[in-house]
Amino acid sequence: MKAAFERARAALDFLERHQIDPSPVHFDLALRYRTDPGGALGRQIAVLTDGGLRLTSEQVAGLVERHLDGDADASIGARALAVSEQSAQLSTLASDAHDLTAALGRDVGDFAADRAGWPDTADIFSSRLTQAERDLADMRGEISALRQRVAAARDDADGSHGGASDRLADPVIDTMTDALTRRGAEAMLAQLADDDRGVALVLIQLDDLIAINDRYGQSVGNNVLSALVSTLRQTFAGQELIRWSGNEFVIVVRDTAVSVVRDRVREALDALSARRLRLRDSGEFIGTVTASAAVLAGRAESGVTLLGRARQCLAETADLGGNRIEG
Repeated sequence: MKAAFERARAALDFLERHQIDPSPVHFDLALRYRTDPGGALGRQIAVLTDGGLRLTSEQVAGLVERHLDGDADASIGARALAVSEQSAQLSTLASDAHDLTAALGRDVGDFAADRAGWPDTADIFSSRLTQAERDLADMRGEISALRQRVAAARDDADGSHGGASDRLADPVIDTMTDALTRRGAEAMLAQLADDDRGVALVLIQLDDLIAINDRYGQSVGNNVLSALVSTLRQTFAGQELIRWSGNEFVIVVRDTAVSVVRDRVREALDALSARRLRLRDSGEFIGTVTASAAVLAGRAESGVTLLGRARQCLAETADLGGNRIEG
């Protein structure tokens, strides 16, 4: 009995840490995870939370659907909860963006009115303006990503995308990384050709994945890929991540200077190479893991065309070693 209470408390702690609603379905999910952390559910949660990440509502809904044996109502309820939570997040982001824009307008008015203080306040105002632009760009990225997820979740809950077999046959979300697949990103990349705003496309390739798979096995290679994904999500918070192929990931960043994007990419590559990745069974250090990237600016150019140029950049410097940024 004592062990059962301890597992129950651990399950509630898990829900609280990930800020998940303690509904019966979610408690069941957490309890199964705490009861068998080494099982299929536990392994997937370990991948999704690698690097200290919290589970998202969408991920929780996917775990419920994939691992619980309950009836369809539980899965539908989880998806409905995901829609509700994501809609609330979208509303909050829109409100925050409105408040930030209003505050920026007041700053501009105050700066214009205080002409006598311009020499002393110009640098401060410029710094605040730059930070506000970055905050707005990040919010726009988060709002865009949330809108897509809310629409997809609503379609899924309504059954407009067909049954589970249809989604598995032609998925838009990569099951291992929860990134968009090539198919899932087609519409977003195609729309770039009609967008006259500047964009930066980031292509990141994990170096020497074949060698890692050959030496340690594909499961270790998958864990290394997951480490790269968690690093990218932390560095590019709010941006949609696309898994274009086995070891290729794409990020499209709007309304941000290419130099800023390159700095973020360098931050991600350095963070990955600094990680001490070890084999779970023996604790053996598998060596320094690196990735390489290409960062290209585009305007009114399809994402596929930009991606082709980015891949060419990396191909031309493949023999120079990893941990590089081209473009």
